[in-house]
Amino acid sequence: MDACRSVHGPRKRWFVCLTLLAFGLAACTGGILWQALHTSPMVEVRARVEALQPAFTAVRMLVVALVALCWPGIIRLLSRWGRMGALRAARLQAWRWRVAAWLVVVELMLGQDLLQRFLQALQGGGA
Repeated sequence: MDACRSVHGPRKRWFVCLTLLAFGLAACTGGILWQALHTSPMVEVRARVEALQPAFTAVRMLVVALVALCWPGIIRLLSRWGRMGALRAARLQAWRWRVAAWLVVVELMLGQDLLQRFLQALQGGGA
C-alpha cells in the first residue's frame, strides 16, 4: 500500500486506494474465472455462474440498500470533517432517494435484463 501513501492529499489517497482495490478485485475475479475455464468445460462454468445469479442480485440490492441507509450518516460525517458546507450537505441529503431510485433502475435495466425482456415482448418473441 505504498502507492496509497505516496499520493499527497487525503482525497487523492482515497481515490488511488479505492481504484487499486477495485482493480485488484477485478483481477482476482478474472483470474478465478480464467482458472475455472481451464479446469472445467464452458458448460459447467456457465451453470455455476447461473446458479450464483441470485446471490449476485442479492449483493447488488444490498449495496443499493446500504447506500440509501448510510447516506445521512456519510453526509453528517463529511460535514463534521469540514469537507462540505451546510448548504451542500442539505442538497446532497435531498438527493438520497433519487440516487437510490436510479440505482434500482440501473439494477432492473442491466442486472435483471428488463430492457431486453421488454424489447423481446415488443417483437413478439415471448420468453
